[in-house]
Amino acid sequence: MMKSDWNEEQIKELLSQLPAVKDHRSPQDIYKLLTMAKSKKKPAVKWIGPACATAIAVYIAFIISPHFFDQAQPQQKDASQENAVTKTETADSPKAASSLDQTSFVVPEKEQNNYTTVAIADAETSAIIPISIKKTNADQTIQDMLSKSSELDILDHPITIPSFIDEVEVKEKPKQKELSIRVHQLITAFSVKDDTLLKKLLKESLKWSPYEKIKFLLDQKNEDGAVIGSYGTFTEIPIPKQSKRAYYLYQNKQGQDFLVPSEKTFGTVKEAVKEMESSSQKDTTPLIQEGTVQSVTKKQKHLYIHFSKDSEVEDSIAGILMLEGLLLTAKEFGFTEVTFTETRTKKIGRYDVSDAIPVPAAPNPISIN
Repeated sequence: MMKSDWNEEQIKELLSQLPAVKDHRSPQDIYKLLTMAKSKKKPAVKWIGPACATAIAVYIAFIISPHFFDQAQPQQKDASQENAVTKTETADSPKAASSLDQTSFVVPEKEQNNYTTVAIADAETSAIIPISIKKTNADQTIQDMLSKSSELDILDHPITIPSFIDEVEVKEKPKQKELSIRVHQLITAFSVKDDTLLKKLLKESLKWSPYEKIKFLLDQKNEDGAVIGSYGTFTEIPIPKQSKRAYYLYQNKQGQDFLVPSEKTFGTVKEAVKEMESSSQKDTTPLIQEGTVQSVTKKQKHLYIHFSKDSEVEDSIAGILMLEGLLLTAKEFGFTEVTFTETRTKKIGRYDVSDAIPVPAAPNPISIN
């Protein structure tokens, strides 16, 4: 049985519009009729229910007040049209397309000088996340950005390089492709785990810079090497630019997406891409659905990634994350550009996937207000 949309208040309003009925019979006539009714046998009465009573009231109201419905229908029609507009804008609107055009999780090569990449760690998961902070002026140094990394509001419990060695002086030597860190005091309160984490943060931060090594200096003796924690003396740390890693998706508690490198390294780019289908790394999510990539081939520094014909590679947030994760993985193996084939669309995010795409400069761009 269909449920009536009319509530009690609406029924009362409709009934109030009915014309008044006057009984012109005398009290004696009314009493006589009641007496006669009592003497007759009552027929069986079937309960027709509130829905039937409602229908009768609506029918009467329809006869005497058709204008009531005329007033109600346009409001319902307007509400229906409003919902349709909302659905259209959400599903297939210029605003949605424009949003995807502006969505990216990497820094393009042409924007490299406008960002400095530093690494932070999630204290709860120990995940290392490279973050590219946009410069507010061209004179900002790596030391400035290391200080700003403590202001990032993307993790509940972040660990940054200043968390370990705050009293330091960082000096950049572009000609020697070297970064020197002068430690002003001995730092001995580290565990072995902390020492390892500090080295990972330093390597990840400098990997995206033009520098190839870090030299440590002790301020008190003005000599090479600084004693840091249980590790002993930090003298020099080489920074490999081709780390041969895969990339995964990492989400913070607010649901913000980041591209993070694997802890594991791989012998070939094909192995790394395969690993991206099923992440074995804790607290990360694979960027590629199993069976999406059919084959991976290369020609000099150009990588070709062929998707399977039944894969669902389309213009979406998931598509952008996968594409940019693959571009970063290609960069890890020294490739400079990537061509994708068998995509469902010619455009994913801001990329024209019908043409070769240059690898990006760095991951996870962020602006600090």
